[in-house]
Amino acid sequence: MMSLEDRLASIVALLPEQAQNRFTAPLTAEESTDTRLVEAARCLAKAEGLVCMTPEEFARVSAQHTTATPAPAADDPPQSLAECFAAITEPRAQTAFWRSLTAEQRTALSKSN
Repeated sequence: MMSLEDRLASIVALLPEQAQNRFTAPLTAEESTDTRLVEAARCLAKAEGLVCMTPEEFARVSAQHTTATPAPAADDPPQSLAECFAAITEPRAQTAFWRSLTAEQRTALSKSN
């Protein structure tokens, strides 16, 4: 079984050179090998073009999309819900819109497609 240090070294080797120094420096008093390993994995994911957010970042972005997406009225017909949903091109905004629907609206929107 690989130690945390070995895992960290494996991930650091895959990182771009400019990011490697941050993860090879001695640990600070607030850091542990496992927290550094998590940060290195997150850095690698971002370097590969993946979106990798902390829970705080996700909550902030989610709140921004929720406020930017108009909540549908309870009596909106399924056709107008489908039009609203189709007009949203951003996946996060679509998710926020979907979550703002009632169970009946979700069912009606699913059946209208």
